[in-house]
Amino acid sequence: MELSLAQTVLVPALVALALLLLPRGPWCLQRMPSQVTPWTACCALTLAVVIAIVLLEGSSVFALTQRWYSLWLVAVVFAGASLPAALPLHMPRNSPILLAGAAGLALLMLRLPPLESWEARLLLVAGGALFAGRFAAVATRLPRASALVLAIGMGSMAVTLLAAGSLKVGLIAISLTLAVGTAMLLPLRVPTLLLGGAFAASGIVLLVSLAWYGAAYHGGGAVHRLGWAAIACSGVFLCALPHQAPGRGHGAITFATIASCALSIASTLHALLATAASTE
Repeated sequence: MELSLAQTVLVPALVALALLLLPRGPWCLQRMPSQVTPWTACCALTLAVVIAIVLLEGSSVFALTQRWYSLWLVAVVFAGASLPAALPLHMPRNSPILLAGAAGLALLMLRLPPLESWEARLLLVAGGALFAGRFAAVATRLPRASALVLAIGMGSMAVTLLAAGSLKVGLIAISLTLAVGTAMLLPLRVPTLLLGGAFAASGIVLLVSLAWYGAAYHGGGAVHRLGWAAIACSGVFLCALPHQAPGRGHGAITFATIASCALSIASTLHALLATAASTE
């Protein structure tokens, strides 16, 4: 089990971070500028998901013999569809509209049981796309707050998945949490290292996909579907902030960040209590 945890959690996270920092050349974070380029930001978490699923299930995942294998397809489609946001290869070209379109196309790839009707799928796809695009725009202005919210949301999703009994997908979520959390801490040492909107949108797409999976396979159990939705949409408080110049509205930003993190943590605690009560 120790080898499995090291493979499934550490390896994908380390590969994602290496890709995220690849353009620093050669491995010098102190060199100016050190902003993350969008093409690595789009692909870092994608590669982590693909590696984690393959390590867990083998190459059979590419045949999509099980519906939850479509998680890697969602990640790959988003990375491919959002690459135009990286032209030219520097931070300002994180187009929220393009990232929202890429998110919608990627979420359309999910093949999960309770969403057989096209109406329900299109509604959730549209909501996820709008959320990802708006979160990308917020992340461009508030990179550290958005990274914190994304890291706590992903961690809450991982704990909730494990509590619901989904070990494999929970391990994938832990790997993503480790990658996002480490990426969030890097700017504390290197203030110029900003993750940008592409990385934030990628994280939201995967967070929504994991919540969609949880609601599909565990929504009728101890964790209600609203609990999965609450974790996935916890960043909505940041997205509700008005468009304002950086440096203003610190009180509103602080409140939105705390509220987003609190919603994720509260939903996870409720899931843990509900799961514990159901096993007694």
